[in-house]
Amino acid sequence: MAMEVKIHKKLGEYELDVHWKSTKKRIGILGASGSGKSLTLKSIAGIEHPDQGHIQIGDHVLYDSDSRICLKPQKRNVGYMFQNYALFPTMTVEQNVGAGLAGNKKKKQEQVQKMIRHFRLEGLEKRLPRELSGGQQQRVALARIMAYEPSVILLDEPFSALDVFLKDRLQQEMMELLSDYDGTVILVSHSRDEIYSFSEEVLVIEDGHGIRLGPVKEVFN
Repeated sequence: MAMEVKIHKKLGEYELDVHWKSTKKRIGILGASGSGKSLTLKSIAGIEHPDQGHIQIGDHVLYDSDSRICLKPQKRNVGYMFQNYALFPTMTVEQNVGAGLAGNKKKKQEQVQKMIRHFRLEGLEKRLPRELSGGQQQRVALARIMAYEPSVILLDEPFSALDVFLKDRLQQEMMELLSDYDGTVILVSHSRDEIYSFSEEVLVIEDGHGIRLGPVKEVFN
C-alpha cells in the first residue's frame, strides 16, 4: 500500500521536517534519541498534529493542512504500540484485546477469541497485565491492535527497555506474529540491528530532518 508522510512541526527551538513516500510493507525509522522519531509516529497516529503537511495511506487522507483535514485517531485505522505496551492494568487479557472493538457483543467476542488463539494466549484470558511475562504482554498488545484490523501498525521502540537476550527473543517472536499481516508496519528505533533485521526500507532522521531514505541494505552500506 502506498504511503506518503509530510510533516512540519515546530516545538520551541525544535523543528521536525520529514517527507517520504513508500510502497514497502516494512519501514524502519532510525535515529538518535530526540531526533523526532516518536513525534513522527504520533503525528501519523493523530496523537500530535503537525503545523503543516500531508499524511496519506493508500487513498485515505489522514491529515492535510491545505484542505484542513485532520482525522481523529480513532478514524485513522492506525494501530500504535507504545514502548511499555500501554495495557490497561485493571483489565484482563481478553478485556484488553477487545478494548478497541466496536459492534455487537457477539461479534466482538468472536474477534477477541480469534486473536486469543492467533497470538497463543489461551489460558491467560482472565489474567491481569501484571501477572504476565514481558513476551505475553507484547502479544496482548499486538492482539489488541490486530483485533480491529488496522491499515498501518506503528511500533515505537518496543524493545528499548529489555535486556539483550529477551530483546532478541521478543523481536523474533514479533516478526513471526506479523509475518501474515498484509498492512504496513513502521518500526522506530535507535538500534541499527533492529532496523536492519526488520525493515525493507529505512528513513534516517537526524535533528528533526530526514537525511536519507532507501532500501535498508543500500542505506547501511
